[in-house]
Amino acid sequence: MPEVFDALPGVAVPVGGISDGFTKLWADTPAKESRAVQLNLVLHFGRNTVPADALEQFGHTRLFAQRYPCRVVVLCPDYDATAPAEIRAKIYGECFLGKSPGDMRCVEFVLLHYTVAARCHLENQVSVCLSSDMPLYYWAHRFADVRRLADYDYLLTRSKRILFDSAVVPADTFTYPWPNQSAVRDLAYTRTLPLRQNLGQFLSRYTPALINTGLKQVTIRHRQQFGAEAACLLGWVKKGLVRSGADTAAITFEVTPVDCPGCFSLVFGYADTKKSFSWVADLSKDHADFAGDLGTGRTTLVAGAHFLAPELALSEAMFF
Repeated sequence: MPEVFDALPGVAVPVGGISDGFTKLWADTPAKESRAVQLNLVLHFGRNTVPADALEQFGHTRLFAQRYPCRVVVLCPDYDATAPAEIRAKIYGECFLGKSPGDMRCVEFVLLHYTVAARCHLENQVSVCLSSDMPLYYWAHRFADVRRLADYDYLLTRSKRILFDSAVVPADTFTYPWPNQSAVRDLAYTRTLPLRQNLGQFLSRYTPALINTGLKQVTIRHRQQFGAEAACLLGWVKKGLVRSGADTAAITFEVTPVDCPGCFSLVFGYADTKKSFSWVADLSKDHADFAGDLGTGRTTLVAGAHFLAPELALSEAMFF
């Protein structure tokens, strides 16, 4: 994927000259403390990444790094098996003013392009690029075959969190034997945080018995492109019902795509037709309508409805 590496910003430097490159880059930076980092993040672009997508994820990472100064190592593999052994490097740095003139934060990106033949040297090169004694986080983006990640065991085992986005990875990602399953986070699930918070707050006004008694069907309808988020939301609903003592074997769960911009909805169907709960959202307008009558009278509520911004989803997945 040399086209991905070439599309990303940065100044070309010799692989052995990355440290000297940053020294020159920061020569005019007044405060050394402003370049202190809090963590390491490895952003690994998989086979299905195209230049425009790589630039978008680079931008999200840059915004994340404004909040949490970090050393970012971006891996851009070249899958051409005939290419000779080669590792190329670029560096990118940027500083941002905070809430006061003295609050300046700087971030550093190291971008590495490597061929299949040079893969055996990558671990040492990445280790050199990381800031020592700082926690490591690994984001594998748009990989085509989850089994190929086994080649990067040193990242899978050392990382405090392993991130992927179920909207853009193979379905068997969920069944892959991750070395540390508790460290794995799905960005699609993280994006639904504002929806889960609003749903949880509304439903918390009812006792579990009121919600569970007579519940026969749970239906989520969503715009086609929100399939991963819909699946994550359904999983969250199922877990909540199990924790509250519901017999989920007696409940039908359904996820249905619909042709509607921004559409997202959750509906509970009951044996007693007098009972109801619905949440109908238009994510394109940051708007949702709640309506419920679970035996204590009808309640309605208007609330916002949106996904978490990508840079906030990164921080939520890493730290919570």
